[in-house]
Amino acid sequence: MSNEKTTAQAQHALIMGGKFVGEFPKTTHPEAQWFYHPVTLGLFIHWGISAAGDDLDISWSMMDNPARYGRNGMTTPRKYWQLAEKFNPQNYNPEKWLTAAKDAGFTYAVLTTRHHDGFSLWPSDVSDFSTKNYMGGRDLVQEYVDACRKVGLKVGFYYSPPDWRFNQKYMSFAQGSRTEKFPDRAHKDIDHNEIDAIPEMPAEHKEKYIAYVNAQARELLTRYGRIDLLWFDGTTNDLDHTITIDEIRSLQPHIIVNDRMWGFGNGDYCTKYECFLPTEKPPYEYWETCHCWHVGGGWSYVKNADKYRPLEDTLHKYDVCKEFGGNLLLNVAPDGDGNLPDAYYEKVKEFGLALKQKNK
Repeated sequence: MSNEKTTAQAQHALIMGGKFVGEFPKTTHPEAQWFYHPVTLGLFIHWGISAAGDDLDISWSMMDNPARYGRNGMTTPRKYWQLAEKFNPQNYNPEKWLTAAKDAGFTYAVLTTRHHDGFSLWPSDVSDFSTKNYMGGRDLVQEYVDACRKVGLKVGFYYSPPDWRFNQKYMSFAQGSRTEKFPDRAHKDIDHNEIDAIPEMPAEHKEKYIAYVNAQARELLTRYGRIDLLWFDGTTNDLDHTITIDEIRSLQPHIIVNDRMWGFGNGDYCTKYECFLPTEKPPYEYWETCHCWHVGGGWSYVKNADKYRPLEDTLHKYDVCKEFGGNLLLNVAPDGDGNLPDAYYEKVKEFGLALKQKNK
C-alpha cells in the first residue's frame, strides 16, 4: 500500500467518523450531466494560510503525527493559525491558472474555500477567522468564481465541515491518539502539550458549531450565483441537524455534490479513491479519484511543490479512469503569494497535447 494511500485513509478516519444516512437518489437534473462523461478532468486547488508558512501542509501540519516526521514540517495549532496575519497573496491570478487547465481539456475546478484549519477564503459573516477579519475583507472566492466563468470552467467549491479551530477545545492534536491502533499516543492541546483527556463537547457548543457550518454552506451556495459542484471533506457527525441534500438542491438545483458528508457512495458520486486507483471497475456508478500532481508530500504548498509527476504517470491515471468510467481530479498547490510554478504550466500543456494526440 502506498504511503499516500495510507495517509489518506488515516485522515479519513479522523474527519469522517460518525453516523451516516442511507443512500439518496443521484441527481438527474439535465444541467448536472456534464459530470458523467468519463473521463472528465478537474483541477483541485489546495490553498490557504498554510502557504504563508515554511513547508507546512494545509491543516494536517498542525497534527503531532510521527508519520510526518522527516517529511513536511509540523507546527502547533496556535502558531499555524497565526499565519493568517502573514497570508496576503499579491500575485493571486486564478484566471492564469484556470486558462492553462481549460486549454488542456479540463472541465471543472475545485478550490478549498475553507479547510479543516477553519480559515475561510471569503468574508464570512459568521466567522471571526476569514478574510473579513484579514486582508481587508478581500473575497478570494469571488475572484476564483469570476475566473472560472471567464475561462469557461465549471465552478467547484471544496468545504470542510470539520473546523479544528472552532472545536479546538474538544479534540486532540495528536493524530490517532488513544485509538486502537495507537493506544499509547497521548492527546495533545493547541500547543502540543500532553493532556489527560479530551473534554466532551457541550450541547450548547455543538449547536453553535452546526449552526455555523450550515450558515457557511448557505453563504457559499447563495453569494456567488451558479455553483456547479460542492466537494465536502468530512462530516459534522450530526446529520439530523446539518444542512440537507434537499436544501442544497433547492438553492442550486443543478449542483453535483460529493459523498463525504454522508459516507462514501452516498452522494452524487464516490470520492473513496484518494491517492490511489481502483484495480477493477468500482461498484459505484459514478466516481472520482484525486491525486497530487506535484510531488511535495502535502496537498498544499510545501517544499518540492514545484516538482510535478512525469507525463507517463498522469496518462496512466487518465487511462484507468477511462477504462473504469471515473473522473480524474488533479491537485495543484499555489504558494503564499498566489503563484503556481512554471512546472505546472509546462505539465498541464504537455498533458493537454498528449490527450489531444491520444483522443484523435
